Amino acid sequence: MYTRLLLTSEKPSAADAYVGGGAFLPENIPWPTCVEGHALFHLMAIPAHWFYRQEIAEDFWFSIFIPVDVERHTHLRQLRAVEGISAAVVLAYRRGSASRSRCMSDSLERGRIERIECLEPDDDENLDSKLDGVDAWLQSTLAWNGGRRRLMLYGADIDGILPSHNGVLSDGMAYLFLPDQPDFSLGGRVGAFFLQLG
Repeated sequence: MYTRLLLTSEKPSAADAYVGGGAFLPENIPWPTCVEGHALFHLMAIPAHWFYRQEIAEDFWFSIFIPVDVERHTHLRQLRAVEGISAAVVLAYRRGSASRSRCMSDSLERGRIERIECLEPDDDENLDSKLDGVDAWLQSTLAWNGGRRRLMLYGADIDGILPSHNGVLSDGMAYLFLPDQPDFSLGGRVGAFFLQLG
């Protein structure tokens, strides 16, 4: 039994996790940039209560931002785990009142992410997009010293939702790592996001 993530092109409600679109970052949190200073692409937003008890999660959200090269896909190398880091940025925040966008290549397309409880057993060859469950690495085992893997995202699952960014994660598997005991009082950066290609 495991929790599968179903990604659809349905319009998400304010309470739904979603892929694409802008981010509801409050104005006091700067839009993340790459080392060259270019704004990163908002990949997805997920409520913190998916990972933590409500009294810890409160009304916090996580957003994942990545560099994107929609023509040559050179960004795929930047998302690899190199000594425990990648070019992706994971932010924790209290959702602002309006969606913001700063990246020139940001997609206006947005799709809903839904949790589905699957009754079949999970294993290390299950490449579904999922929460927690059994780790399924496309390459070698990944580790992050700040916490553990909490979400797997199969790249092909988002292609139909973001046609302007088709292949943004290739057909690889992306992994979100989050701390076991987050300190939301700090705000801003938290966690890690890595991509493995088959």
